Amino acid sequence: MHVHIIADGDACQVLNDVFHRTELRTWVTRNSIEIHAYDVTEDLPHLDRLLNFTFSEAHSRDPTFTVEATNAGFSIGAYFRLIANHFIPPYVKHLLYMDTDVVIMANLGQIFQYIMANPDALFHWGRDMCSGFVVFNALRMDEIWKLSALSPLENISRTDETAVADQLLLIAINATYPHEVALLEYGWDMHVASKWIYYDTLVEKIPDVGMLHFNGGRDGFAYWTNHNFISGYPDTWRNGNYSASLPWSWARYRAKTMIRPGQVGHKINITLWGTAQRHDRRPFPVGI
Repeated sequence: MHVHIIADGDACQVLNDVFHRTELRTWVTRNSIEIHAYDVTEDLPHLDRLLNFTFSEAHSRDPTFTVEATNAGFSIGAYFRLIANHFIPPYVKHLLYMDTDVVIMANLGQIFQYIMANPDALFHWGRDMCSGFVVFNALRMDEIWKLSALSPLENISRTDETAVADQLLLIAINATYPHEVALLEYGWDMHVASKWIYYDTLVEKIPDVGMLHFNGGRDGFAYWTNHNFISGYPDTWRNGNYSASLPWSWARYRAKTMIRPGQVGHKINITLWGTAQRHDRRPFPVGI
């Protein structure tokens, strides 16, 4: 398994501190795990220009449009997922993006069965259209910027009451070019923001659950510390708290005990990529 983390310089420093504190590089697991963290600080001007171009094109080519208008309360980091193809290895064909408040509840192999059923789709996501859990076609990701720029973003934002942020770009493509998008099953579309309506019949409505997305915490705290779905629904949503609250030392031992008898396992391989030390990169789109 390969895990790719895109962050700015400050976040990369925090990540490195976590890797040292938990001694994650010494952990041994049954299967090979590689973690790659990318410092994209020097690429932020490219992203700024891309955002300005995309939204100004969609907003009637308004030359006064500024990137500040696109944050909707989010940092520019919300858009990192949409440029991931410029940092991961160029041979990667599909990329599963998930927010940090997503908990995996089943084998991810099921996801790739959906992908193989429609491998050319621009992206796969759920019917609730949440950008917190999306499978991107890495070879086509630059088309997201082109197609969203050609979509009526302003009208879609107003009609769907969707904030101007990264999710709006994907929703616009879903609405304007539905043939480019494939859907995941309900069990891989479990977002608190939309599934709260099933609070008392969740198991009956959706018996097969692959992930849980808590859509952020409150007041600056991580979701597992105070989310009302954690405390209020012990038979369903609270199960997502297990992995998040597990002590690091216990998680390390759990990983070690999963190694099959007679096998030695694999040490976790962690690489922090600076600006000048990267995989061969795809160039940023220019003049979409």
